[in-house]
Amino acid sequence: MRVAFVTHQLPDGRDDHGPGLLKGRYAGGAEMSTEELLAQAPDGFEVTVFRPEQGLPDARSFDQVIVGATERLTDEQVESLAVWEPVVWVRSPQPRRMLRLLEAASVLVMPSPEMVGWHHWVNRDMMVCPAPMDTSLIPRGVPKEDFALWAGRDHPLKGRWDAVAWAMNAGIKMVSLTNQPRQVVLEHMSRASVFVHLPHNQDPCPRTVIEAEIAGCEIVVNENVGRVPVRGADEVAAYVEGAAGRFWGWVRDS
Repeated sequence: MRVAFVTHQLPDGRDDHGPGLLKGRYAGGAEMSTEELLAQAPDGFEVTVFRPEQGLPDARSFDQVIVGATERLTDEQVESLAVWEPVVWVRSPQPRRMLRLLEAASVLVMPSPEMVGWHHWVNRDMMVCPAPMDTSLIPRGVPKEDFALWAGRDHPLKGRWDAVAWAMNAGIKMVSLTNQPRQVVLEHMSRASVFVHLPHNQDPCPRTVIEAEIAGCEIVVNENVGRVPVRGADEVAAYVEGAAGRFWGWVRDS
């Protein structure tokens, strides 16, 4: 099955709006998610990645088109993609100008039930599937220490100082990690007793919250955070480990 994958969040380089080196230093969650989804494409899938700023694929040359990121699509590209009825993998809140594409998709995939609710203005069924994740890298069973953890990009909307304020009110030490390699973040998660994420904007299904729950942290979030529809370390791990299989199955059947 020949598949065109349209995204600007490429797994083999830097994204223009933030640090994105996937091999080695800090990588954003969207870039890591793209990398893992493409890496888990089943045998028989031939996937070619296209950056929207370099032009769209010729849909006649492919069995299916996947839109993996919409942020840099022009209005003209949105119209062209809608005609093709692609699989649309949504990972960030969508503007109203995307309505035609979202409603035309053969399969519309949202990462969390909260994201479905935030897009109540889209009149169609939506599938729920978080980004796939290799949970074998997440340390588990490590003795917990009495500190809370925040980790993410150094951006005002990420709520770093809200997390610090929460820890002060709770009387617990706070460790905040900014733009750190995933290995460093996971090592701290393995020891932290609490993981805090209080963003100012809607965060559909953050990888750090999933990783922290699998690592055994108590989770403190606000109403802006979407989460997978299961709870508990083992249940969450099993759910995200099966995400790629569910997604590629929908692509095959679309």
